[in-house]
Amino acid sequence: MKKFITFILVLVLLIGATAMVSAQVTLRHWDWHQPRMNLKLEYIEEYEEMNPEVTIDTQVIGWDDYWTKLMSGIAGGDVPDIAQFHNSQTGVFLNHLEAYPADVFDYDQYKKDIINFEAAYLFNGKFYFYPVGIMSGLIFYNKDIWAEAGYTEEDIPKTWDKFAEIAKNLTEYDDNGDVQIAGFAPNGILGVYWLDLHYQLGGNLYGEGANTVDWNNEAGKEALSFIESMVFEDRVTEPGFLAFNKALGTGHAGMAYSWSWLGGELNNNYPDLNWGVFRLPTFDGKLAPGPVARNNHETGMAVMKSSDQENKDEAFKFLRWLYEDTDYLVEANLILGTAPANVNLLDDLRIEENKLISAIAEQVPYTNIPGEIPHGVENNYGLGMLEELLFFGSSADQALETAEAEANQVLQENPVDWYVEELYTPPAE
Repeated sequence: MKKFITFILVLVLLIGATAMVSAQVTLRHWDWHQPRMNLKLEYIEEYEEMNPEVTIDTQVIGWDDYWTKLMSGIAGGDVPDIAQFHNSQTGVFLNHLEAYPADVFDYDQYKKDIINFEAAYLFNGKFYFYPVGIMSGLIFYNKDIWAEAGYTEEDIPKTWDKFAEIAKNLTEYDDNGDVQIAGFAPNGILGVYWLDLHYQLGGNLYGEGANTVDWNNEAGKEALSFIESMVFEDRVTEPGFLAFNKALGTGHAGMAYSWSWLGGELNNNYPDLNWGVFRLPTFDGKLAPGPVARNNHETGMAVMKSSDQENKDEAFKFLRWLYEDTDYLVEANLILGTAPANVNLLDDLRIEENKLISAIAEQVPYTNIPGEIPHGVENNYGLGMLEELLFFGSSADQALETAEAEANQVLQENPVDWYVEELYTPPAE
């Protein structure tokens, strides 16, 4: 009898141990950005303490290799359960992502709280990667050069006419008349800057259905003519001058246009630079009704469709816990140099006190996301050609005609599936 009881006890212990082992879940997570992963690790440690049956293994893979490894993992059946995502890869990877379950995540609340949620995140009524932050174009300036010219923060311009006047006054020339300090340096990013002006004047990136771009129009010509006037009449910069980031960082520009990532570069590469930043001026000085610029979303994590169902369920539990923690979202945006996508976080004191992110937060509700932009349209051809064409002899009309034709050729070879530009609606006053 004792032997039988002993046998039963051992059996119960073995079954219990087996159940405990089977209850353990290990989730794999990849990211390409070490500072963001460092932040996640702090929260992962807390989550694992709260949920001892869950382990989250992390790996940082450089951007250049990340997407190749993810795609080869899909082909070979070896993927992370949770992958950091970027919306530039939407067309390639969307079919390999698991939709965020509506019974766990409140879609209706996100439509109210997340800027551009329906345009930027919903695909056939579902979303597959989490909204974290938004990046857009801003004006960075050298505070010391401003002070030498007699300007203070009180002089930050709201209109482009005032901006051009300040840029002209900041410009310095050598004895030969060559620009030594550019009042404004759009060099190296002129096409991207032009697109924001184009938006302000009523233009779009794409034509109907995104089968073509729509640049060579009155809004496009007016925007490029304004740049042309600053470069060739006011001479606030010149062809061949330092690129915007180096010009500002080395003290050779009073102002430069860039997306908010430049703040991190300035801090890392030019730690002694006394720089400030402000939201984009507009032609009439107003933000509403917008859009005043293009934006892009810094997306969060996605769950891979080919993961085991148990792992997917656990992954979404973790993501809900993490993304419902507003401290994580604020801290992540501070690291990334982005404004929170959730409007309820824009007035967080940590956001308001950050000079870079508060500038984005001011204008981001009035910015638009066009959807997918093929690399050639934004870089090698299209927008990337406008500067060279304008700086080396083409008129505004000729530059737009040529760049538009080249961009349209790219679109014929790489059609855009994700196109949401026409969904922009002005925020409620």
